[in-house]
Amino acid sequence: MHPARTPALTDEMLEDCLQAVHRLQGQGRTADLKEVAAFARITPAAASHVLGELQARGLVQNGTPDNVTLTDEGRRQAAGVLRRHRLSERLFADILGLPWDRVHDEAMRLEHALTPEAEARIAILLNHPETCPHGGPIPAADGSVATPPTRTLDQVPPGTRVWIQQIMEEEATFLRYLASLGLLPGAEVQVEEVAPFGGPLLVQAGDARYALGRDVAASILVQEESGTARMRRIRTRRRGRHGAGPGVTTRGN
Repeated sequence: MHPARTPALTDEMLEDCLQAVHRLQGQGRTADLKEVAAFARITPAAASHVLGELQARGLVQNGTPDNVTLTDEGRRQAAGVLRRHRLSERLFADILGLPWDRVHDEAMRLEHALTPEAEARIAILLNHPETCPHGGPIPAADGSVATPPTRTLDQVPPGTRVWIQQIMEEEATFLRYLASLGLLPGAEVQVEEVAPFGGPLLVQAGDARYALGRDVAASILVQEESGTARMRRIRTRRRGRHGAGPGVTTRGN
């Protein structure tokens, strides 16, 4: 048998894996090999090779499969990649008019090609947006990230009214599903019931009621209203209309 070939490293792979670790840590999740590989759309073997290189460059503190953390320099560089990505998403959505379920894939390509001058000009053109179309905070030019207090929708008790801050899962079909229900950044949601034993949540959005599986609710970051949250909700509310039919719609757990 021939030995497994070591995948060739590219700058794109390094940046994608850095961004993946930054995103996962920002969501309070453990950055492991499987999650990093899935985000970067490479094999676990390739991701392991990339993480080893990032460790050699002093950008991650360890490259073990079950726990990868960023160094200070790694965090700074990862924030830069994430800034270019989310500014690119805003450019595609706000200027070019692409729907929100397509901008992530487009931004995954453009983010690697932007020069610092192009990045700065895009930020000016967009009037320095604070969030991407999915509600994710855009890091500042110095790498700092404003992260308002949030929790996932599956952690919200019955009888609580919240506003959607961010959709963490950016897979296209998932985003189209949420848009069809009107579950967009800035939308108001009332949790009415939470079924026991890991069952779905019954929520009201506008005039409609939906039963959402826990996996869906766990991908939606929400926060309770405040003055700051209200302004952010107004700024991030999407233009256009997304219909949501009456009645209760279910999604599996």
